[in-house]
Amino acid sequence: MTRTDALRQWHELQVSQLELEVQSAALAELGRQKREAEQGLLRYAGLFDQAPVCYLALARDGCIAGANRAAAALFGMPLDQLPGQPVERFLAPASQAALRALLARLRADGSSSAIEAQLFEDLGGGRVRIEANLDQAGDAIRMVLSDLRTREQHEAALRRAFAVLDTLGEGVAVADADGVIVAVNPAFTAISGYTEAQAIGRDLADICGAEAAQMILEEASWQGELAGRRPDGAEFQAGLSLRSLSGADGGVAGVVAVLTDISRRKQAESALQDLHRNLESRVVQRTAELLHTNGQLRQLSAHMASVKEEERKRIAREIHDELGQNLLALKLDIVQLNERMGGRQGRFARRVSAALANIDATLRSVRGIMNELRPSVLDLGLAAALEWLVNDFRHRSNLHYELALPGDAEMAAIDSETSLVLFRIVQEALVNALRHSRATQVTVRLEAGEGGVQLEVEDNGIGIAPSCRERPGSFGLIGMQERADALHGSFTLGEYEPGAGCRIIVRLPLLINQ
Repeated sequence: MTRTDALRQWHELQVSQLELEVQSAALAELGRQKREAEQGLLRYAGLFDQAPVCYLALARDGCIAGANRAAAALFGMPLDQLPGQPVERFLAPASQAALRALLARLRADGSSSAIEAQLFEDLGGGRVRIEANLDQAGDAIRMVLSDLRTREQHEAALRRAFAVLDTLGEGVAVADADGVIVAVNPAFTAISGYTEAQAIGRDLADICGAEAAQMILEEASWQGELAGRRPDGAEFQAGLSLRSLSGADGGVAGVVAVLTDISRRKQAESALQDLHRNLESRVVQRTAELLHTNGQLRQLSAHMASVKEEERKRIAREIHDELGQNLLALKLDIVQLNERMGGRQGRFARRVSAALANIDATLRSVRGIMNELRPSVLDLGLAAALEWLVNDFRHRSNLHYELALPGDAEMAAIDSETSLVLFRIVQEALVNALRHSRATQVTVRLEAGEGGVQLEVEDNGIGIAPSCRERPGSFGLIGMQERADALHGSFTLGEYEPGAGCRIIVRLPLLINQ
Protein backbone atom coordinates (compact mmCIF):
# COMPACT_ATOMS: atom_id res chain seq x y z
CA MET A 1 0.00 0.00 0.00
CA THR A 2 1.43 3.29 -1.07
CA ARG A 3 1.71 6.27 1.19
CA THR A 4 -1.02 8.02 -0.76
CA ASP A 5 -3.45 5.13 -0.29
CA ALA A 6 -2.77 5.01 3.41
CA LEU A 7 -3.43 8.74 3.80
CA ARG A 8 -6.64 8.46 1.85
CA GLN A 9 -7.82 5.54 4.00
CA TRP A 10 -6.96 7.44 7.20
CA HIS A 11 -8.83 10.47 5.94
CA GLU A 12 -11.95 8.39 5.23
CA LEU A 13 -11.79 6.93 8.72
CA GLN A 14 -11.64 10.42 10.23
CA VAL A 15 -14.61 11.48 8.16
CA SER A 16 -16.60 8.41 9.25
CA GLN A 17 -15.79 9.10 12.90
CA LEU A 18 -16.98 12.69 12.58
CA GLU A 19 -20.18 11.52 10.93
CA LEU A 20 -20.76 9.07 13.79
CA GLU A 21 -20.21 11.80 16.39
CA VAL A 22 -22.62 14.10 14.57
CA GLN A 23 -25.21 11.35 14.33
CA SER A 24 -24.78 10.54 18.05
CA ALA A 25 -25.25 14.19 19.00
CA ALA A 26 -28.30 14.38 16.77
CA LEU A 27 -29.77 11.23 18.35
CA ALA A 28 -29.12 12.62 21.84
CA GLU A 29 -30.87 15.88 20.95
CA LEU A 30 -33.79 13.97 19.50
CA GLY A 31 -34.02 11.91 22.70
CA ARG A 32 -34.00 15.05 24.83
CA GLN A 33 -36.68 16.65 22.71
CA LYS A 34 -38.73 13.48 22.90
CA ARG A 35 -38.46 13.39 26.69
CA GLU A 36 -39.41 17.05 26.94
CA ALA A 37 -42.33 16.44 24.62
CA GLU A 38 -43.43 13.46 26.70
CA GLN A 39 -43.09 15.47 29.92
CA GLY A 40 -44.99 18.34 28.33
CA LEU A 41 -47.64 15.90 27.20
CA LEU A 42 -47.90 14.52 30.74
CA ARG A 43 -48.17 18.01 32.16
CA TYR A 44 -50.77 18.89 29.57
CA ALA A 45 -52.65 15.68 30.31
CA GLY A 46 -52.57 16.47 34.04
CA LEU A 47 -53.77 20.01 33.50
CA PHE A 48 -56.41 18.79 31.11
CA ASP A 49 -57.62 16.13 33.51
CA GLN A 50 -57.60 18.26 36.72
CA ALA A 51 -58.81 21.54 35.21
CA PRO A 52 -61.95 22.99 36.88
CA VAL A 53 -63.39 23.80 33.42
CA CYS A 54 -65.02 21.08 31.31
CA TYR A 55 -62.81 20.06 28.36
CA LEU A 56 -64.01 17.74 25.59
CA ALA A 57 -62.37 16.31 22.49
CA LEU A 58 -64.97 15.40 19.83
CA ALA A 59 -64.87 13.54 16.57
CA ARG A 60 -66.35 15.32 13.57
CA ASP A 61 -69.62 13.46 14.09
CA GLY A 62 -70.00 15.07 17.55
CA CYS A 63 -69.16 11.99 19.63
CA ILE A 64 -66.88 12.40 22.62
CA ALA A 65 -63.35 11.15 22.10
CA GLY A 66 -61.85 12.46 25.32
CA ALA A 67 -62.94 14.36 28.41
CA ASN A 68 -61.61 15.55 31.78
CA ARG A 69 -62.96 15.01 35.28
CA ALA A 70 -64.90 18.28 35.34
CA ALA A 71 -66.88 17.16 32.28
CA ALA A 72 -67.64 13.82 33.90
CA ALA A 73 -68.89 15.67 37.02
CA LEU A 74 -71.02 18.04 34.93
CA PHE A 75 -72.59 15.22 32.91
CA GLY A 76 -73.02 12.95 35.95
CA MET A 77 -71.32 9.97 34.24
CA PRO A 78 -68.08 8.05 35.01
CA LEU A 79 -65.12 9.34 33.03
CA ASP A 80 -64.41 6.02 31.33
CA GLN A 81 -67.99 5.83 29.96
CA LEU A 82 -67.97 9.23 28.23
CA PRO A 83 -65.95 8.26 25.06
CA GLY A 84 -68.32 7.41 22.20
CA GLN A 85 -71.27 9.33 23.72
CA PRO A 86 -72.78 12.04 21.47
CA VAL A 87 -72.42 15.32 23.29
CA GLU A 88 -75.88 16.53 22.30
CA ARG A 89 -77.52 13.79 24.37
CA PHE A 90 -76.54 15.82 27.46
CA LEU A 91 -78.31 18.94 26.22
CA ALA A 92 -81.97 19.80 26.41
CA PRO A 93 -83.88 19.15 23.15
CA ALA A 94 -84.34 22.89 22.65
CA SER A 95 -80.54 23.38 22.60
CA GLN A 96 -79.56 20.40 20.43
CA ALA A 97 -80.23 22.17 17.11
CA ALA A 98 -78.04 25.11 18.17
CA LEU A 99 -75.23 22.67 19.00
CA ARG A 100 -75.45 21.02 15.60
CA ALA A 101 -75.36 24.44 13.94
CA LEU A 102 -72.30 25.32 15.99
CA LEU A 103 -70.44 22.19 14.91
CA ALA A 104 -71.40 22.74 11.27
CA ARG A 105 -69.99 26.27 11.10
CA LEU A 106 -66.58 25.46 12.54
CA ARG A 107 -63.82 26.37 10.05
CA ALA A 108 -60.42 24.81 9.44
CA ASP A 109 -58.58 28.05 10.31
CA GLY A 110 -59.03 27.25 14.01
CA SER A 111 -61.38 30.14 14.81
CA SER A 112 -63.73 29.45 17.68
CA SER A 113 -67.48 29.78 17.92
CA ALA A 114 -69.69 29.81 21.02
CA ILE A 115 -73.29 29.41 22.10
CA GLU A 116 -75.25 29.23 25.36
CA ALA A 117 -77.22 26.05 25.90
CA GLN A 118 -79.26 24.31 28.53
CA LEU A 119 -78.37 20.93 30.01
CA PHE A 120 -80.78 18.03 30.02
CA GLU A 121 -83.39 18.12 32.78
CA ASP A 122 -81.94 15.03 34.51
CA LEU A 123 -78.64 16.92 34.88
CA GLY A 124 -80.32 19.83 36.66
CA GLY A 125 -81.29 21.88 33.61
CA GLY A 126 -78.53 24.44 34.22
CA ARG A 127 -77.22 26.74 31.51
CA VAL A 128 -73.69 26.38 30.07
CA ARG A 129 -71.53 28.30 27.63
CA ILE A 130 -70.11 26.08 24.84
CA GLU A 131 -67.04 27.24 22.95
CA ALA A 132 -65.50 25.03 20.18
CA ASN A 133 -62.93 25.09 17.36
CA LEU A 134 -61.20 22.65 14.96
CA ASP A 135 -57.65 21.43 15.39
CA GLN A 136 -55.05 22.19 12.74
CA ALA A 137 -55.72 18.95 10.85
CA GLY A 138 -59.46 19.61 10.93
CA ASP A 139 -60.12 16.05 12.14
CA ALA A 140 -61.07 16.77 15.74
CA ILE A 141 -63.09 19.35 17.63
CA ARG A 142 -61.92 20.98 20.84
CA MET A 143 -64.75 22.07 23.13
CA VAL A 144 -64.91 23.99 26.43
CA LEU A 145 -68.06 24.10 28.61
CA SER A 146 -68.45 26.77 31.33
CA ASP A 147 -71.20 26.48 33.92
CA LEU A 148 -73.02 29.82 33.80
CA ARG A 149 -74.70 29.13 37.13
CA THR A 150 -71.45 29.56 39.03
CA ARG A 151 -70.78 32.98 37.57
CA GLU A 152 -74.37 34.10 38.02
CA GLN A 153 -74.48 32.83 41.56
CA HIS A 154 -71.19 34.51 42.34
CA GLU A 155 -72.40 37.83 40.95
CA ALA A 156 -75.71 37.49 42.79
CA ALA A 157 -73.91 36.63 46.03
CA LEU A 158 -71.63 39.62 45.51
CA ARG A 159 -74.64 41.90 44.98
CA ARG A 160 -76.31 40.50 48.09
CA ALA A 161 -73.11 41.00 50.09
CA PHE A 162 -72.89 44.64 49.04
CA ALA A 163 -76.60 45.12 49.80
CA VAL A 164 -76.16 43.62 53.26
CA LEU A 165 -73.04 45.70 53.84
CA ASP A 166 -74.91 48.89 52.96
CA THR A 167 -77.80 48.05 55.31
CA LEU A 168 -75.72 46.84 58.26
CA GLY A 169 -76.09 48.74 61.49
CA GLU A 170 -72.37 48.25 62.15
CA GLY A 171 -69.89 50.53 60.44
CA VAL A 172 -67.40 48.72 58.17
CA ALA A 173 -64.17 50.18 56.79
CA VAL A 174 -61.72 48.28 54.59
CA ALA A 175 -58.08 49.37 54.51
CA ASP A 176 -55.20 48.18 52.32
CA ALA A 177 -51.88 46.73 53.50
CA ASP A 178 -50.60 50.23 54.27
CA GLY A 179 -53.59 50.98 56.52
CA VAL A 180 -55.19 53.41 54.07
CA ILE A 181 -58.99 53.22 53.95
CA VAL A 182 -60.28 52.16 50.53
CA ALA A 183 -63.99 51.54 51.26
CA VAL A 184 -66.62 52.34 53.91
CA ASN A 185 -70.33 51.67 54.29
CA PRO A 186 -73.05 54.20 55.27
CA ALA A 187 -73.13 53.03 58.88
CA PHE A 188 -69.44 53.85 59.26
CA THR A 189 -70.18 57.37 58.08
CA ALA A 190 -73.06 57.71 60.54
CA ILE A 191 -70.99 56.48 63.53
CA SER A 192 -67.65 58.20 62.84
CA GLY A 193 -69.01 61.37 61.26
CA TYR A 194 -66.61 61.03 58.29
CA THR A 195 -68.24 61.12 54.88
CA GLU A 196 -67.20 58.55 52.32
CA ALA A 197 -65.04 61.15 50.54
CA GLN A 198 -63.40 62.14 53.84
CA ALA A 199 -62.79 58.57 54.97
CA ILE A 200 -61.36 57.07 51.75
CA GLY A 201 -57.66 57.75 51.53
CA ARG A 202 -57.36 58.52 55.26
CA ASP A 203 -55.11 56.45 57.51
CA LEU A 204 -57.14 53.95 59.53
CA ALA A 205 -55.09 54.83 62.62
CA ASP A 206 -56.49 58.39 62.49
CA ILE A 207 -59.96 57.02 63.20
CA CYS A 208 -59.33 53.80 65.14
CA GLY A 209 -56.29 54.98 67.09
CA ALA A 210 -52.58 54.23 66.81
CA GLU A 211 -52.72 51.60 69.58
CA ALA A 212 -55.36 49.51 67.77
CA ALA A 213 -53.47 49.88 64.48
CA GLN A 214 -50.29 48.63 66.15
CA MET A 215 -52.12 45.71 67.74
CA ILE A 216 -53.48 44.47 64.41
CA LEU A 217 -49.90 44.33 63.06
CA GLU A 218 -48.91 42.08 65.96
CA GLU A 219 -52.05 39.93 66.06
CA ALA A 220 -54.48 38.69 63.42
CA SER A 221 -57.46 40.25 65.21
CA TRP A 222 -58.23 42.75 67.97
CA GLN A 223 -61.31 43.84 69.84
CA GLY A 224 -61.90 46.72 72.19
CA GLU A 225 -63.76 49.97 72.71
CA LEU A 226 -63.05 53.25 70.98
CA ALA A 227 -63.70 56.77 72.24
CA GLY A 228 -63.36 58.93 69.14
CA ARG A 229 -64.13 62.41 67.98
CA ARG A 230 -66.11 63.32 64.86
CA PRO A 231 -64.91 66.03 62.47
CA ASP A 232 -67.42 68.45 64.01
CA GLY A 233 -65.85 67.94 67.45
CA ALA A 234 -68.59 65.71 68.89
CA GLU A 235 -67.46 62.61 70.75
CA PHE A 236 -68.66 59.10 70.00
CA GLN A 237 -68.17 55.72 71.63
CA ALA A 238 -68.02 52.52 69.64
CA GLY A 239 -67.02 48.91 69.94
CA LEU A 240 -64.09 48.27 67.60
CA SER A 241 -63.19 44.94 65.96
CA LEU A 242 -60.16 44.69 63.68
CA ARG A 243 -59.25 41.69 61.55
CA SER A 244 -56.39 41.39 59.11
CA LEU A 245 -56.80 39.98 55.60
CA SER A 246 -54.14 37.51 54.46
CA GLY A 247 -52.59 37.90 51.03
CA ALA A 248 -51.43 35.21 48.64
CA ASP A 249 -47.88 35.43 50.04
CA GLY A 250 -49.13 34.96 53.61
CA GLY A 251 -48.61 38.59 54.55
CA VAL A 252 -51.20 41.20 55.53
CA ALA A 253 -53.15 42.26 52.46
CA GLY A 254 -55.52 44.57 54.28
CA VAL A 255 -57.57 45.25 57.39
CA VAL A 256 -61.32 45.18 58.03
CA ALA A 257 -62.55 47.44 60.83
CA VAL A 258 -66.05 47.04 62.27
CA LEU A 259 -67.51 49.82 64.43
CA THR A 260 -70.55 49.20 66.65
CA ASP A 261 -72.24 52.25 68.12
CA ILE A 262 -72.33 51.76 71.89
CA SER A 263 -73.23 55.31 72.86
CA ARG A 264 -76.76 54.30 73.85
CA ARG A 265 -75.44 51.27 75.66
CA LYS A 266 -73.00 53.42 77.61
CA GLN A 267 -75.80 55.83 78.45
CA ALA A 268 -77.96 52.90 79.52
CA GLU A 269 -75.11 51.50 81.62
CA SER A 270 -74.61 54.88 83.27
CA ALA A 271 -78.34 55.17 83.92
CA LEU A 272 -78.37 51.61 85.23
CA GLN A 273 -75.48 52.35 87.58
CA ASP A 274 -77.30 55.45 88.85
CA LEU A 275 -80.45 53.38 89.28
CA HIS A 276 -78.46 50.67 91.03
CA ARG A 277 -76.93 53.18 93.45
CA ASN A 278 -80.35 54.72 94.04
CA LEU A 279 -81.83 51.28 94.54
CA GLU A 280 -79.09 50.34 97.01
CA SER A 281 -79.76 53.52 98.94
CA ARG A 282 -83.48 52.81 98.95
CA VAL A 283 -82.87 49.21 99.99
CA VAL A 284 -80.69 50.34 102.88
CA GLN A 285 -83.31 52.88 103.90
CA ARG A 286 -86.15 50.40 103.51
CA THR A 287 -84.21 47.76 105.42
CA ALA A 288 -83.68 50.16 108.27
CA GLU A 289 -87.39 51.00 108.23
CA LEU A 290 -88.32 47.32 108.19
CA LEU A 291 -85.92 46.57 111.03
CA HIS A 292 -87.41 49.43 113.01
CA THR A 293 -90.93 48.26 112.17
CA ASN A 294 -89.98 44.68 112.98
CA GLY A 295 -88.63 45.80 116.31
CA GLN A 296 -91.83 47.67 116.99
CA LEU A 297 -93.88 44.64 116.01
CA ARG A 298 -91.84 42.45 118.34
CA GLN A 299 -92.34 44.94 121.11
CA LEU A 300 -96.05 45.01 120.32
CA SER A 301 -96.15 41.22 120.23
CA ALA A 302 -94.40 41.01 123.58
CA HIS A 303 -96.74 43.66 124.99
CA MET A 304 -99.78 41.79 123.64
CA ALA A 305 -98.53 38.56 125.16
CA SER A 306 -98.01 40.31 128.46
CA VAL A 307 -101.45 41.90 128.28
CA LYS A 308 -102.94 38.54 127.34
CA GLU A 309 -101.32 36.87 130.33
CA GLU A 310 -102.52 39.64 132.63
CA GLU A 311 -106.02 39.34 131.18
CA ARG A 312 -105.92 35.58 131.65
CA LYS A 313 -104.81 36.09 135.25
CA ARG A 314 -107.54 38.68 135.88
CA ILE A 315 -110.31 36.54 134.39
CA ALA A 316 -109.11 33.45 136.28
CA ARG A 317 -109.05 35.44 139.52
CA GLU A 318 -112.55 36.83 138.92
CA ILE A 319 -113.89 33.38 138.10
CA HIS A 320 -112.28 32.06 141.30
CA ASP A 321 -113.40 34.92 143.44
CA GLU A 322 -116.91 35.32 142.08
CA LEU A 323 -118.18 32.20 140.37
CA GLY A 324 -116.12 29.70 142.36
CA GLN A 325 -117.03 31.18 145.72
CA ASN A 326 -120.68 31.55 144.78
CA LEU A 327 -120.86 27.93 143.71
CA LEU A 328 -119.13 26.84 146.90
CA ALA A 329 -121.55 28.92 149.00
CA LEU A 330 -124.47 27.46 147.09
CA LYS A 331 -123.16 23.99 147.75
CA LEU A 332 -122.86 24.68 151.49
CA ASP A 333 -126.42 26.07 151.63
CA ILE A 334 -127.85 23.01 149.91
CA VAL A 335 -125.89 20.70 152.19
CA GLN A 336 -127.26 22.53 155.27
CA LEU A 337 -130.81 22.43 153.86
CA ASN A 338 -130.49 18.71 153.26
CA GLU A 339 -129.29 18.19 156.84
CA ARG A 340 -132.31 20.11 158.25
CA MET A 341 -134.73 17.98 156.27
CA GLY A 342 -133.18 15.01 157.95
CA GLY A 343 -133.79 12.87 154.93
CA ARG A 344 -137.47 12.59 155.64
CA GLN A 345 -138.62 13.05 152.09
CA GLY A 346 -136.90 10.61 149.74
CA ARG A 347 -137.82 12.47 146.59
CA PHE A 348 -136.48 15.73 147.94
CA ALA A 349 -133.33 14.03 149.08
CA ARG A 350 -132.71 12.69 145.61
CA ARG A 351 -133.20 16.15 144.15
CA VAL A 352 -130.72 17.59 146.61
CA SER A 353 -128.14 14.90 145.77
CA ALA A 354 -128.53 15.63 142.05
CA ALA A 355 -128.10 19.34 142.66
CA LEU A 356 -124.95 18.73 144.71
CA ALA A 357 -123.54 16.50 141.95
CA ASN A 358 -124.30 19.22 139.39
CA ILE A 359 -122.59 21.82 141.54
CA ASP A 360 -119.51 19.58 141.94
CA ALA A 361 -119.34 19.11 138.14
CA THR A 362 -119.64 22.87 137.65
CA LEU A 363 -116.86 23.47 140.16
CA ARG A 364 -114.61 21.01 138.32
CA SER A 365 -115.42 22.77 135.05
CA VAL A 366 -114.65 26.13 136.60
CA ARG A 367 -111.32 24.83 137.94
CA GLY A 368 -110.55 23.49 134.45
CA ILE A 369 -111.33 26.85 132.86
CA MET A 370 -109.18 28.60 135.45
CA ASN A 371 -106.29 26.23 134.79
CA GLU A 372 -106.60 26.79 131.06
CA LEU A 373 -106.51 30.54 131.59
CA ARG A 374 -103.71 30.55 134.15
CA PRO A 375 -103.02 27.58 136.39
CA SER A 376 -102.80 28.62 139.98
CA VAL A 377 -99.93 26.16 140.36
CA LEU A 378 -97.74 28.72 138.53
CA ASP A 379 -97.63 30.63 141.82
CA LEU A 380 -95.80 27.61 143.30
CA GLY A 381 -92.93 27.84 140.78
CA LEU A 382 -91.95 26.51 137.34
CA ALA A 383 -91.12 23.00 138.51
CA ALA A 384 -94.53 22.48 140.10
CA ALA A 385 -96.27 24.03 137.08
CA LEU A 386 -94.48 21.76 134.58
CA GLU A 387 -95.15 18.66 136.70
CA TRP A 388 -98.82 19.60 136.92
CA LEU A 389 -98.96 20.26 133.15
CA VAL A 390 -97.36 16.91 132.22
CA ASN A 391 -99.61 15.00 134.65
CA ASP A 392 -102.65 16.76 133.20
CA PHE A 393 -101.68 15.60 129.69
CA ARG A 394 -101.06 12.07 131.00
CA HIS A 395 -104.65 11.94 132.20
CA ARG A 396 -106.00 13.42 128.93
CA SER A 397 -104.24 10.99 126.54
CA ASN A 398 -102.59 7.60 126.18
CA LEU A 399 -99.16 9.09 125.33
CA HIS A 400 -96.16 8.35 127.52
CA TYR A 401 -94.70 11.57 128.97
CA GLU A 402 -91.27 12.06 130.51
CA LEU A 403 -90.14 15.18 132.38
CA ALA A 404 -86.53 15.96 133.28
CA LEU A 405 -85.85 19.04 135.42
CA PRO A 406 -82.67 20.48 136.91
CA GLY A 407 -82.07 20.82 140.65
CA ASP A 408 -83.90 23.16 142.97
CA ALA A 409 -81.06 25.71 142.96
CA GLU A 410 -81.07 25.98 139.18
CA MET A 411 -84.87 26.18 139.08
CA ALA A 412 -84.88 28.92 141.72
CA ALA A 413 -82.57 31.03 139.53
CA ILE A 414 -85.20 31.29 136.77
CA ASP A 415 -87.20 34.52 136.97
CA SER A 416 -90.99 34.60 136.82
CA GLU A 417 -91.20 36.10 133.31
CA THR A 418 -88.91 33.43 131.86
CA SER A 419 -90.83 30.75 133.79
CA LEU A 420 -94.10 31.89 132.25
CA VAL A 421 -92.62 31.85 128.72
CA LEU A 422 -91.18 28.36 129.22
CA PHE A 423 -94.48 27.10 130.60
CA ARG A 424 -96.47 28.46 127.65
CA ILE A 425 -94.01 27.03 125.10
CA VAL A 426 -94.20 23.57 126.76
CA GLN A 427 -97.98 23.84 126.86
CA GLU A 428 -98.19 24.70 123.13
CA ALA A 429 -95.69 21.96 122.21
CA LEU A 430 -97.64 19.30 124.14
CA VAL A 431 -100.89 20.42 122.48
CA ASN A 432 -99.27 20.11 119.03
CA ALA A 433 -97.87 16.68 119.87
CA LEU A 434 -101.25 15.50 121.14
CA ARG A 435 -103.19 16.80 118.11
CA HIS A 436 -100.86 16.26 115.16
CA SER A 437 -97.74 14.18 115.86
CA ARG A 438 -99.26 10.66 116.08
CA ALA A 439 -96.54 10.04 118.65
CA THR A 440 -96.48 7.48 121.47
CA GLN A 441 -93.87 9.23 123.62
CA VAL A 442 -93.06 12.85 124.46
CA THR A 443 -90.00 13.99 126.43
CA VAL A 444 -89.59 17.38 128.09
CA ARG A 445 -86.07 18.33 129.24
CA LEU A 446 -85.12 21.54 131.00
CA GLU A 447 -81.53 22.54 131.74
CA ALA A 448 -80.28 25.67 133.47
CA GLY A 449 -76.81 27.00 133.99
CA GLU A 450 -74.70 30.12 133.90
CA GLY A 451 -75.16 30.40 130.11
CA GLY A 452 -78.94 30.44 130.35
CA VAL A 453 -81.87 28.07 130.14
CA GLN A 454 -82.39 25.41 127.47
CA LEU A 455 -85.72 23.67 126.91
CA GLU A 456 -86.14 20.64 124.65
CA VAL A 457 -89.46 19.04 123.72
CA GLU A 458 -89.10 15.92 121.60
CA ASP A 459 -91.57 13.31 120.32
CA ASN A 460 -91.35 10.17 118.18
CA GLY A 461 -94.16 11.09 115.80
CA ILE A 462 -94.33 11.87 112.07
CA GLY A 463 -92.53 15.22 112.36
CA ILE A 464 -93.50 18.61 110.97
CA ALA A 465 -93.04 18.83 107.18
CA PRO A 466 -91.82 22.17 105.76
CA SER A 467 -95.11 22.59 103.88
CA CYS A 468 -97.00 22.34 107.15
CA ARG A 469 -94.85 24.86 108.98
CA GLU A 470 -96.16 27.78 106.90
CA ARG A 471 -99.72 26.56 106.53
CA PRO A 472 -102.24 29.44 106.81
CA GLY A 473 -103.74 29.61 110.27
CA SER A 474 -100.88 27.70 111.94
CA PHE A 475 -99.65 30.09 114.61
CA GLY A 476 -98.35 27.64 117.22
CA LEU A 477 -94.74 27.66 116.05
CA ILE A 478 -94.93 31.38 115.32
CA GLY A 479 -96.14 32.02 118.85
CA MET A 480 -93.24 30.01 120.32
CA GLN A 481 -90.78 31.93 118.14
CA GLU A 482 -92.23 35.29 119.19
CA ARG A 483 -92.17 34.37 122.89
CA ALA A 484 -88.49 33.39 122.62
CA ASP A 485 -87.59 36.51 120.63
CA ALA A 486 -89.31 38.73 123.17
CA LEU A 487 -86.76 37.57 125.79
CA HIS A 488 -83.86 37.81 123.30
CA GLY A 489 -83.64 34.04 123.07
CA SER A 490 -83.65 31.56 120.21
CA PHE A 491 -86.16 29.05 118.91
CA THR A 492 -84.96 26.11 116.78
CA LEU A 493 -87.01 23.44 115.05
CA GLY A 494 -85.08 20.29 114.19
CA GLU A 495 -84.58 19.25 110.55
CA TYR A 496 -87.46 17.30 109.09
CA GLU A 497 -87.03 13.59 108.48
CA PRO A 498 -90.23 11.64 107.71
CA GLY A 499 -91.12 9.45 110.67
CA ALA A 500 -88.19 10.69 112.78
CA GLY A 501 -90.32 12.81 115.10
CA CYS A 502 -90.04 16.47 116.02
CA ARG A 503 -87.58 18.29 118.25
CA ILE A 504 -88.00 21.83 119.57
CA ILE A 505 -85.10 23.64 121.25
CA VAL A 506 -85.51 26.96 123.05
CA ARG A 507 -82.61 28.87 124.59
CA LEU A 508 -83.25 31.87 126.85
CA PRO A 509 -80.86 34.09 128.77
CA LEU A 510 -80.91 33.50 132.51
CA LEU A 511 -82.09 36.40 134.65
CA ILE A 512 -81.65 36.33 138.42
CA ASN A 513 -84.88 36.65 140.40
CA GLN A 514 -84.97 39.84 142.41
